[in-house]
Amino acid sequence: MSLLLKKEKSELDKLREALMTGISYMIPVIVAGGMMLAFGSLFETLTGLDLASSDTFLAQIINDLKTFGLYGLGLLFPVMAAFVAFGLAGKAAIAPGLIVGMLAKDMQMGFLGALLGGLMAGYLVRWMLAHIKLPKEFRSLLPMVIIPLLGTAIILFVMKYIVGYPLIALNTGLENWLIGMSGGNKVIMAAVLGAMVGFDLGGPINKAAITVSFGLFAQGIFEPVTASHIAIMIAPFGIGLSTIFAKQFYTKELQENGRAALMMSCVGISEGAIPFILANPALIIVNSIGCAISASLVIMFDSIVQAPAAGILALILSSNIFLYFVSILAGVVFVAIGTTIMMKRQYLRLQSDVKNETVTPTVDVA
Repeated sequence: MSLLLKKEKSELDKLREALMTGISYMIPVIVAGGMMLAFGSLFETLTGLDLASSDTFLAQIINDLKTFGLYGLGLLFPVMAAFVAFGLAGKAAIAPGLIVGMLAKDMQMGFLGALLGGLMAGYLVRWMLAHIKLPKEFRSLLPMVIIPLLGTAIILFVMKYIVGYPLIALNTGLENWLIGMSGGNKVIMAAVLGAMVGFDLGGPINKAAITVSFGLFAQGIFEPVTASHIAIMIAPFGIGLSTIFAKQFYTKELQENGRAALMMSCVGISEGAIPFILANPALIIVNSIGCAISASLVIMFDSIVQAPAAGILALILSSNIFLYFVSILAGVVFVAIGTTIMMKRQYLRLQSDVKNETVTPTVDVA
C-alpha cells in the first residue's frame, strides 16, 4: 500500500496565516473608509469649500462623505485584531479580538497594539479551547459564555495595565527626546521624525512624532511639521506604485489595496500601507528609510510648509513646489524599489515552499 506524507504546519506557518486572515478582512474596511475620506478631502481641497461655515447641500454631502470615511477607518483596528484572533482560534476569538481592538484604538496604541491584542486573544482562546474540559451538556457554554466573558476580560486587563501604559510611557519619552533635538541639526531631526512616521503608520511612534510636530508648530517652528507631513505620503505612494509596476508579486487583494493607498497618500493618509507591513514586516525598514530620505531632503532644500497640511495640499502650500516634489520623488522611488525587491523575495520563497511541500509517495509495502 502507498502512504502519503503530509507536512504538518509549523507554528510560524499558522501565525503567518492568521496575519493574512486579518489582512484579508481588513482590506475592505480600509478601502471603504479610506477612499470615502480621500475623495471628500480631495474634493474639498479642489473646490475650496469651507465645510464648517457653508450650509449648502454640496458642502453637507462632502462633509458626510468624510465623516463616513472616518467611521470606516475607526473600525480598522477592531477588525484587524478580531480576524487575526479568528485566524488563530476560530469564531470563538472574534469577540475578544473586536473588543481588544477597540481598546487599542481608544488608548492610541496604533496598529501594533491592535495586532498584539489580536495575537494575544487568539492564543489565549486557543489555549482555553484545548484545556478547559466541561461535561457534554455544558460544552456549549465555553464558546458562548466562558470565552467571551473570561477570555475578553483577561486580554483587556493585560492590554491596559501591562501593555498599554508602557506604550504611553514610550510615547512620552520619544516626545521629550524630539523636543530636545529641536535646537540641533534640523536635517537630522527631520530624518528622525520621518523614520518615526514611516515606522508604524499611525501607531504610537508615528503619533509621538506628529504630536511633537504640532507642538512645535504652535510655537512657530515649522520644520518638524513639514518633515512629518511629507513623510506621511511616502510609504503608501511608493508601495502603491510597486503594486502597479510589479503586480505579479502581489495577491489580488493587495493589488486593489495598492491603488487605494495611492489615493489615500494624496490626501495624507498613511494607513493604506498597513496591510503590506503585515504581509511582509521587513517593509518597516524600507518605509522608515524612504520617509527619512524625503523628510531630510525637504528640510535641507528649505521647502517649508507653514501649515499642518499633508498630501497634495502641502505640495501646493510649500515655499518651493519643485523642490518639495523632488523630496517626495526621492523617498517614493526608494520605497517602490525596496518594496518590489522585498515582495519578490517573499514571492519566490513562498513558491519554493509550495514546491517543497508537494506530496511524494513512499515505497510500497508488500
